[in-house]
Amino acid sequence: MHLYDETQIEAAPWPDTEEGRQARTFLVPLFQQGPQAFFEDKASMRLLAMDDLLIPLSVTESPHDNSYFFSMFARYITSQRAAIKTGNWSPVAGFVASSALWSVGSLLKAAQLDKCVQVDNWPTMRNMGAALNADQVKRLTEFLVSRYPHHAIVFPALNPATHSPLLNHLKGHGYEFAYMTHTRMLLPFGLELSRRARENRRRDGRIVETTDYKLVEGKDVPDCAPRLAELYRMLNREKYTTNPPITTAFFEAALRSEKYRIRLLVKDGRVDMFYGITIKDDVVNCALSGYDITLPQELGLYRMLNNLLMMEALDRGLAIETGGGADQFKTLRGDRPLPRYNAVYLKHLSARRRGGWKLVQRLANESLLNVSRARLKQVDGDENVAGFDRIPETFAPPFLSPRESVLLLRQELDALEKALDEAATLEGLERVHRLSELSKRLEDEQLPRDRVAALRERCESLASAMQKDKRARKASGRAQRAEQARQLLEQASKLGDTTLVAKHLGEAPLHHLRTLAELLRKSAPNAAVVLAATQGSTVGLVTAATADLIERGVNAGILLAQAAPSVGGTGEGSPELAWAEGPRPEGIAAALDATQAFLQARLNPPA
Repeated sequence: MHLYDETQIEAAPWPDTEEGRQARTFLVPLFQQGPQAFFEDKASMRLLAMDDLLIPLSVTESPHDNSYFFSMFARYITSQRAAIKTGNWSPVAGFVASSALWSVGSLLKAAQLDKCVQVDNWPTMRNMGAALNADQVKRLTEFLVSRYPHHAIVFPALNPATHSPLLNHLKGHGYEFAYMTHTRMLLPFGLELSRRARENRRRDGRIVETTDYKLVEGKDVPDCAPRLAELYRMLNREKYTTNPPITTAFFEAALRSEKYRIRLLVKDGRVDMFYGITIKDDVVNCALSGYDITLPQELGLYRMLNNLLMMEALDRGLAIETGGGADQFKTLRGDRPLPRYNAVYLKHLSARRRGGWKLVQRLANESLLNVSRARLKQVDGDENVAGFDRIPETFAPPFLSPRESVLLLRQELDALEKALDEAATLEGLERVHRLSELSKRLEDEQLPRDRVAALRERCESLASAMQKDKRARKASGRAQRAEQARQLLEQASKLGDTTLVAKHLGEAPLHHLRTLAELLRKSAPNAAVVLAATQGSTVGLVTAATADLIERGVNAGILLAQAAPSVGGTGEGSPELAWAEGPRPEGIAAALDATQAFLQARLNPPA
């Protein structure tokens, strides 16, 4: 293992991968300029190289009045007191709670709570924790304890949806846990989405589709960093006063970094909203956001922000951690709440220092956790609030994990692809029914839009091809029937001025005989038609007569009456066209002969 500081950071063994390049572009400026330039916080940054991992550490003394990016005291005392001041507390209850926190805070300052090393601390980003195995947790902890024997070792902001294995490895090595706060997560697939959530998503999406704003990449808008810092301050320091400060220098570095994708909503050359995302282990994290809170609420900037972030994840087929806050709004769009914990190693510290952390655990795991659970149940309902009862014996995702959800989505997309392949081999109504089923499955809002568009295009292409094939088959059938009719007329008998077409066509369905007989009836004047065919052991008979023959007292029904008894059939139809089915194929020749004999006697009576 090796530690790199700000003077050595460039020489760290950065992997030549996309993730390695992204980490370098973010961490090198942070190390070299220091957290104070970016967040107004004082901390020393170190990079731990272990195996093939590079893990950022922040090392703090106590106290420094830092933000909760670098301060446990700010997380548990300063931020909580600020939340009481801006929350829906009665004056008396707020005063009592704030005073109690102030008293606890005094004890925590004396216990040097902020003297700690935070592991995998990427200030603005969560879900970045390295997937350490049990042996790596052991070796890392022993190394840091030897290098920082008077500092608590802290893994901050771990949630059980993305970090359950790490949490269990930490517990197995003697780490203790303090509830931090709740966050929220939206999964791409696998959890039932209510009708109301679907409607809210569609409504938000229509605002984005119809707005005059343009969504552009931050790197394509020169000198926008001061505006982004201003928008961040408006939302996160003025409207929500508990969030940490972030400076213009940070946004300048973030726009140059490959770690963030920063996107802006721009209208008339003015940036009114932005967000920045990072991606790790199938989860999109909204690391930064802000918008102009002085603009009318009717513009729907927050709704657009939330929808754009949601679609950044869903269009990639990924989960998104949306963070705490606006719980009522988010649960109505399908988010689920999750607890987050700080894992801390204390065994090497003095009794006084351990006592301070025990006080933090009591505050966090008994008071803050209970308050979070009660408030979330009011918003999300009991059935959607899991994992907030206590620190668990074994950590596990309280609902489907992001990785499981992403896997289910990929399996669904693969199944749709396979079903389309199978539909391409089907014909007729079977293909129609299969394509109809697939079209309904493609209406699911949780499927990535680009993939859905491609699948829907293919589905429509198969339906179109089927229609073309159907038209081609009909045209071919018409041509074949016309040719067959021509040949039958060439082979027809003449009974005076009457043309008689009497023929056994072999195996053919009854509807083919009817279509052919109708074509023959229209193709020749003064014609009588008697056609026979079999389908298995069933005989089909069709007779037809032209108008001039009908005027002479011979119609299709009369002709059928002569033929049908020979095959054991009974008929139906009209004077122009009649048909019957019977069970005796051996009578076909007799049926044709009987019809011909009848016509010859009827049309050419003896003198």
